[in-house]
Parts: sequence; structure tokens; C-alpha cells
Amino acid sequence: LIQRHKAESDLAVAAASILARREFVRRLAGMQKEYGLPFPKGASPAVEAAARIFVERYGAEKLGQVVKLHFRTTQRVDGSAPPPPETP
Repeated sequence: LIQRHKAESDLAVAAASILARREFVRRLAGMQKEYGLPFPKGASPAVEAAARIFVERYGAEKLGQVVKLHFRTTQRVDGSAPPPPETP
């Protein structure tokens, strides 16, 4: 494994990034069509709201089919987020 800053300057890395993004967008569009819901990208209040609607319609057990379960946004939606740290 080699990690470096601005790896996209390598043609192979840039090509892989383009292909991965294309597949991500394609699958996202497929999920939107399959579930009849928008799936906003990123980590915003809109993403959290969409996830809550998904859970209301399809149940929390299906959340893993459309989101990354280890992300904090998902943990807030399904109630598994750790409590915020206590302030002194």
C-alpha cells in the first residue's frame, strides 16, 4: 500500500477514481428508483432526513442495504451513536 498526497496525478489512480465515481452515481440512481426516495450525497441534515424516511418506510433492518452503517450519520438515525462527551 502506497499513500500519497494528490495521488490523482497518477493516470491509473485518476482513471480508477473516475470509474468508481461513475459506479457510485449509477448505483445511487438505481436505489432512488427502486425505493422511490431521494438519496442525497454527503453528510448533511438532508441525508439524515432521507435516512429517517427510509427507516419509516422500510425498517431499520434494511438500512444496511442503502447506507454505510459505521458512519456517524447512520448511527444517529438508528440510535446507536455514542453519547456526546461530557464537558467539564
